[in-house]
Amino acid sequence: MNKSSKKLRSTDIAKLAGVSQATVSRVLSGTGGVKPATRDKVMEIVQQKGYRPNVFAQGMRTNHSATVGVAVSRITNPIVPEILEELSRQFAFHDRRVIVWNTDEQGEDSLIRAVGSGLIDGLVFTAASHQIAALKAAQDVGLPTVSINRAVDRVQCDQVVSTNEESAQDVARYLLKCGKTRLGFVNGPLDRTTLADREKGFRTALDEAGHPLEPRFYYQQEFRKHAFRQLGMDIGSSTNRPDAIACGNDLIAIQILNGLKAVGCRVPEDLWVVGFDGIEMSGWDLIDLTTVQQPVDLMAKEAADLLLEQIAGARSLPKTRRFRSELIVRGSTDNMRL
Repeated sequence: MNKSSKKLRSTDIAKLAGVSQATVSRVLSGTGGVKPATRDKVMEIVQQKGYRPNVFAQGMRTNHSATVGVAVSRITNPIVPEILEELSRQFAFHDRRVIVWNTDEQGEDSLIRAVGSGLIDGLVFTAASHQIAALKAAQDVGLPTVSINRAVDRVQCDQVVSTNEESAQDVARYLLKCGKTRLGFVNGPLDRTTLADREKGFRTALDEAGHPLEPRFYYQQEFRKHAFRQLGMDIGSSTNRPDAIACGNDLIAIQILNGLKAVGCRVPEDLWVVGFDGIEMSGWDLIDLTTVQQPVDLMAKEAADLLLEQIAGARSLPKTRRFRSELIVRGSTDNMRL
């Protein structure tokens, strides 16, 4: 940033853009009420001049802190930091700072205390079904809230999710179309709505095709260290195993692959494996996992936009946005890729 840019004020930006200072303030605070063409013009000048508003002064004028919170859980699941990275990028574009709460480590108490403190202008929940107390506390004081990735039925709030159930049906139909009939499903705790919806979709498609999921090929584990790797070893060592298995998420699938490899069970020659989420490492050459890709970038942008709308007071009724996921076929199911 050059020295002259440090001296710029919002009134200077207003003169350059040919608009009022109030319009510049609305653009920078994301409070709405500005035509798209006007907003683009102001932002172009802001970027050209390297202008950075004084967020503390803005907070005093608007009663906003220019800070949003993101509540996360199971940070060891790679989909969580991927969502967090995209959310942070979106909020940074709107000059919003982000504070992250890991409710697994800190519990919800510190988050609940922050809800009524004025520290944050809104909250994004990445695991709302496990953060209900904080979500309800936020809504009790009228704090804008959005849930991303997980659906929540017990509280009315903006929600951004993918087509978990429908996409899991796509997985089942793909495996059946490829001639796999001994299909298995590996899942974690069903109190995660994403996992429950994916299992439901998979079962539904099999039922419709006349190939219901056999109890002996259904596997469920808690998220404990090495639990799914051990399960993969057990499945790979069995003489009565399925010929293809779908997993509740990519992390489960990768651990299953690890266990299968440990006992010499070849993928895909001996057994096909499918994941869900489309995390970055699923596409690594060493893993090469067939998976369902969630459009995390689009979901994060929508979640940020919805939260900023609420902060601006643009609406009151909750919205739900659903994004279509895509089945990505890789080497864990496709012999032609080997």
